[in-house]
Amino acid sequence: MKIGKIETLLNAEIERRGALFAVLLDPDTSDESALIKAGTLAAENGADLLLVGGSFMGNFNLSEQIVALKKAVHIPVVLFPGGASQVVPGFDAMLFMTLVSGRNPNYLIDEQVRGGVLVRSLKMEAIPTAYQLINSGKSTAVEYISATFPVPADKPKLSMVHSIAAELMGMRYVYLEAGSGAESPVPLEHIMYTRKSTDLKIIVGGGIRSPKTAAERVAAGAQIIVTGTIWESVKDPSLLQEFASAIHIRN
Repeated sequence: MKIGKIETLLNAEIERRGALFAVLLDPDTSDESALIKAGTLAAENGADLLLVGGSFMGNFNLSEQIVALKKAVHIPVVLFPGGASQVVPGFDAMLFMTLVSGRNPNYLIDEQVRGGVLVRSLKMEAIPTAYQLINSGKSTAVEYISATFPVPADKPKLSMVHSIAAELMGMRYVYLEAGSGAESPVPLEHIMYTRKSTDLKIIVGGGIRSPKTAAERVAAGAQIIVTGTIWESVKDPSLLQEFASAIHIRN
């Protein structure tokens, strides 16, 4: 599958800036005005892209909200889906994900089969992405919804071999995820082993609550840092700017 417009843009920006700052917006925790306010705040203070989605989305007005959000910001708005039912029109692109760390066939192929035809019919750009859940010290929504076990935090080579397999299957990005509200972020060793062993673009999210934590993961090889839960309680433009400065190693 050819690389699309948004993936090309992200790759170029990674090359230019060293790493990118993504803010994750959860439509289930905010109404349209709150979603747009949070997205605008992020875009105006250093975020390079917005991810929208979650493990479970019960928002029936998502496509209308995305249209409104895109009118308010000038950075890519990318779907981060928890399943095929979340594929709706309006997004610039989506992470077409496979939960390679799990063994539940529903998230290895079933949801992808259901969602694939929707993606094609909407002519939505899909970025083939391997999704790995890493143990964060507590049970997360992703673990519960997917009925899968996370990769042990002290077994970074397990992340590496899953990433190698994903690359050989044609995936171009890998998302190492500790989970929403994680107690601990993805350990540095998981990122380092994947960086040394593959050419995948590495996204890291979950439990990243400080610019220092973000910078450490960029130094280990992460190319997109995702923060989300922190902005549900903190709406501080200066903190967003600090995250952006810590992540953008080439300013």
